[in-house]
Amino acid sequence: MTLPRRGSWLTLGACLLAVTMQMIDVTAVTVALPTIARDLDASGTQQVWIPTAYLLAFACALLTMARAGEVFGRRTVFVTGTALFAVTSVLCAYAPTVELLVLARVLQGLAGAAMSAQTVAIVTAAYSGTRRTTAFALYGGTAGLAGLAGPSIGAALLHLDILGTGWRAMFLINVPIAAAAIVLGRRFVASGTEQVPAGHGGRFDPVGAVLWSIGALLIVCPVLISSSVDAALPAVALGLTTLAGFAMWERRRRAAGAHVMVNIGVFGERGFSVGCAVSALVYGTFTGFVLTMSVTLQSGLGESASTVGVITVPFALGAVLASVAAPISFHHWDSRVVAAGAAAMGLALLVLGVTTEYLDRAGFPWWAVVPLGVLGAGLGSVIAPLQSTIVAGVAPHAIGSASGILPTVQQVGSAVGTAVTGALYFGLLPAEPVAADYLASQ
Repeated sequence: MTLPRRGSWLTLGACLLAVTMQMIDVTAVTVALPTIARDLDASGTQQVWIPTAYLLAFACALLTMARAGEVFGRRTVFVTGTALFAVTSVLCAYAPTVELLVLARVLQGLAGAAMSAQTVAIVTAAYSGTRRTTAFALYGGTAGLAGLAGPSIGAALLHLDILGTGWRAMFLINVPIAAAAIVLGRRFVASGTEQVPAGHGGRFDPVGAVLWSIGALLIVCPVLISSSVDAALPAVALGLTTLAGFAMWERRRRAAGAHVMVNIGVFGERGFSVGCAVSALVYGTFTGFVLTMSVTLQSGLGESASTVGVITVPFALGAVLASVAAPISFHHWDSRVVAAGAAAMGLALLVLGVTTEYLDRAGFPWWAVVPLGVLGAGLGSVIAPLQSTIVAGVAPHAIGSASGILPTVQQVGSAVGTAVTGALYFGLLPAEPVAADYLASQ
């Protein structure tokens, strides 16, 4: 694998630190939900809101933040967003109630959007040809591995209880990582703005931003607060209608020569559209699985967070091996590697699902490390090459839109996956659940 020049390598390094911090923050916190619930007296629904509030704010703001990067300069927005991410992480760490923690998570999601919306465009601008493929392989692999390692890192931080911080250390760890990303970003990320003229309709599209945000909220929130899936369907349908209106509005503005939040035409590239759909499904499945696994093992079976961390090790190792092999595999077999990885994930989840009854027996069934390893390998095979696959056919003038759309799709997938899985999972639990009830819900 050919490595980039030093300056470009450190440019990529800033992006890798940002995506590592953002992905660990999502999955590490999931492991701590039972501990946070006990500490802050949070209900099942409030537990689901802790990761979902972040993901939802993140997804709603990404398109606007991608546009802000084009107008004010990607380095400026990246560095500012990273600094705010560190500040809001501290607010999360010292939130005295679950309500304030959820609010801090919303603010953290907005800051994370400002930071993350720039990374795909920064990497795309810094590389070309085979170097870009290599950079995106490293970027996608790092994102996947960070998400996979999150549960183990979260469990380790809970076990170590550094300076008595407990679960709060999962947010405080962002501060030194953000500081390193800021230093690299200020020094090595290109400084110029896109110099987008104000033009007809101004530099920003406030109507589009409102339509997008309302549509995303109407899709996810009703699933969390409704008593049943049927009760949520009208609001979800309204949300989908609003998003359709958003697409029509963006097309109309573009036809009139006005600046738009996103170039809807990028979805005309089949590889981009299919890749986005696969990405949303994979991220939603992964985050939903981590949520239910963590709560079932800790709250249902009485396992410690450390045990959860150990159990996820084969998951992460499978992803490491698959991610390392992904660039070579993709070179030989192209997008078939992604399809094979998705099939492996489905098979592993099926095996784990039909064997949950064995989890209630004395001692953890360590044979489960095999399907967990296969699940991780499948995820690594999908995520590592997916980034470069999705943007491969995107025209240079549409890269800014792709930079906002891609992480938006991933985080909407994660938010919807977490919300739907969490709502169904906690909804199936009785008022006084026992181990068998948790396993049945799982």
